[in-house]
Amino acid sequence: MLFNKGNGEPLIRTVKRNDLNGWQKLFVRAICVSTAIVLCIILLAIIGQKNPFPAVDYLFKGSFQNKYKFRQSLEEMVLLLGVSVALAPAYQMRFWNVGAQGQILMGAMGCSLVMIYGSYLPSWLVIILSLLTAMLFGGIWGLIPAYFKAKWNTNETLFTLMMNYIAIQIVSFATLNWKGANSSMSIINGSTKVGWLPTIGGNAVILPLIIVLILTVAMTIYLRYTKQGYELQVIGESLNTARYTGIKVSWSIMRTMIISGALCGLIGFIYVAGIDHKISTDTSGGYGFTAIIVAWLANFNPLMMIAFSSLIVFLDRGAVNLNNVGYAPALNDYSCEILVFVFIICIMLSEFFIRYRLLWRTPIKKTATINDEVKIINQDEVKGGERHE
Repeated sequence: MLFNKGNGEPLIRTVKRNDLNGWQKLFVRAICVSTAIVLCIILLAIIGQKNPFPAVDYLFKGSFQNKYKFRQSLEEMVLLLGVSVALAPAYQMRFWNVGAQGQILMGAMGCSLVMIYGSYLPSWLVIILSLLTAMLFGGIWGLIPAYFKAKWNTNETLFTLMMNYIAIQIVSFATLNWKGANSSMSIINGSTKVGWLPTIGGNAVILPLIIVLILTVAMTIYLRYTKQGYELQVIGESLNTARYTGIKVSWSIMRTMIISGALCGLIGFIYVAGIDHKISTDTSGGYGFTAIIVAWLANFNPLMMIAFSSLIVFLDRGAVNLNNVGYAPALNDYSCEILVFVFIICIMLSEFFIRYRLLWRTPIKKTATINDEVKIINQDEVKGGERHE
């Protein structure tokens, strides 16, 4: 048989795997994390040109040096985890929502409106109204691109991305009119604290942490054990299969983005009413985009997002602290970001090797030439003729 060297087969191809148990998955992650640690130590030694091991201590001090830094790290983890969980249902059905930043801003906008113009109301009522308004604003902001996707099959990535800039301009316009020439609001109801979430033990981050953890568990139940969660998985696998089984795809897209946007609005409410008590165009920070990384690393599993969001916040805070203490003159913001990038890449590789395995193309040797094949065929015909005689 003739084999063509350029037969079009890829040299390497990926195949989904389901043959790893829990311990094997843990082993793969441990190898990749260990590799990341070794690479970061090598980079620290090269960039800093000094003993890299004391730098590890500064990384931990970025989050655990004192109560203030620990509280800041906890705040960032709460916000990042909340946004990641909010993105989970949309990403489960492969709706690429990159508009979390705008949805958070609109939620913060709705919360601020109620807190500012309803400051004469009882605080508990303002909290309820601001929560509902924040989720309403976020849900509407998520519904708009979903409606266009469901009706006219628009590109949700570009649509939700552009919605971010519209939200930024709306918040910028509102804060400009609320406070004159400045681009951000000062503390809202700072003297009366109307609409502020209550603190627990004098710590303002405890209640938001409880809310986000409850949200994480609820989202896990929703995605794994409800009919709507199953529909999202089917839609994510194949739109045609979803339609064939009777799932209303258009309605599912809009419903899911309402939920996703409303939960992003909830994070905006937590930011304004529970943590920062002010609004600006920077309210959402970079959580909307960083949460995409967390969601992918966790394979859209809300419980796994707790670990990955904590890890990313720890690395980011540690890198900032490493730069601030002046560990090495050559170690600046960019080199610290490279360290975080290396760590994230290694984690992503661990998840890749857990979900897929690589198959190499087996080299095929030519067993015969054309002339050889012709001779063999002729010989077979002659022998066949002799037997027939």
